[in-house]
Amino acid sequence: MKVLPSTIGLGVTMTIGYGTLYYSFAVLAPQISLEFGWEQSFVFAIFSIGLLAGAVSAPIVGSMIDRFGARWVMSAGSLAAGATLALMAVMQTAWQFTALALAAEFVAIAVQYDAGFAALAQRYGRNARAEITLVTLIAGFASTIFWPLVQWLLTQMSWREVYLVLAAMNLMIALPIHLTMPKGRQTPPESLAGARSPAAPRFAIPPAGPRPMILMGVSLASGGFVVSAVGASLLILLDDIGFATATATLAASCIGPSQVGARLFEYARRSRFSPPATAIIAASVMLLGLVLLGATLIAPVAALVFAFAVMYGAGQGLTSIVRGMLPLHYFGPEGYGRRTGKLTGFRMVLSAAAPFTIIALNERAGTAAAIGCLVALSLLSMLALLALVRLMRETDPD
Repeated sequence: MKVLPSTIGLGVTMTIGYGTLYYSFAVLAPQISLEFGWEQSFVFAIFSIGLLAGAVSAPIVGSMIDRFGARWVMSAGSLAAGATLALMAVMQTAWQFTALALAAEFVAIAVQYDAGFAALAQRYGRNARAEITLVTLIAGFASTIFWPLVQWLLTQMSWREVYLVLAAMNLMIALPIHLTMPKGRQTPPESLAGARSPAAPRFAIPPAGPRPMILMGVSLASGGFVVSAVGASLLILLDDIGFATATATLAASCIGPSQVGARLFEYARRSRFSPPATAIIAASVMLLGLVLLGATLIAPVAALVFAFAVMYGAGQGLTSIVRGMLPLHYFGPEGYGRRTGKLTGFRMVLSAAAPFTIIALNERAGTAAAIGCLVALSLLSMLALLALVRLMRETDPD
């Protein structure tokens, strides 16, 4: 399959969107709290609240993409992101920091995965699966690039100047790419319909009332809770289980390569598995990984924690792709932005609550309760997904 420059460009802008508005914060937050004398807990609490601002903006951005097109919404998002990051460089008070942190997460939705997936859905219709996978494959390196990049920049300049560099990336790299994105479909709708995979349903609107959206929302939000919680608390949980810091860190570092490996496999073998099958595989390996993590409570051996990291990383890598392709597979490209905006809003509410919930459980009820919660939410994601697949199969006219 020919890879278009616009798809690669979108992967680059997604990398910048996540790197400048999400991953950079973990590196810059200690510098901000040090200069102003704020507790780090306050700084990170504001960031968590900012994720809820993203949950509010997701349905709004999705509807705007449906109405005005992804090119203009994402271009406006790059402008807003650049302006917000530039203002972060000159903020002076806690109130200004709070307002700008909330604004950054509010506009982030317009330059991250959900907007990018909507752009691909508008461009390629039901045939967007390969492009969605490729974009996540490129943007999957956002943390790998931006964590060391921002740390290196801090050795060369102040955190305020770093924010100006991040703003410039949005304005000088991401914005021009978004402005040159193709508008409309690459092929007419009837061609897409004829080229759809045999596994794609014939309907393009949700059957059976709201149940499909509810089941999909529960599955994606439960999975989002797990991803957010593991990302924030894994090293703490492993330390409490009794693993050495070096072992825990090395195991956690295996998640990234497993994530990329799973996405490469999906890209190479996408014709072998339908989107629902890929979704079930993603949920299954994530659940299996968490069960292996739970097994370390009984037998805290390194082999189990490394097996967890590999399985969980593969599931997490596929889950990002599922977020984009499953709604497209079942409901089609019409209204894709509005629909995924609602799903994202629901998912981000649970994701924002996840770190606090798991840490609180770990402190008050023990590590077994915290890991048990993760296993339960992962199982809920799997069961909701299986119910969705069964429901949609029953309502398929074939």
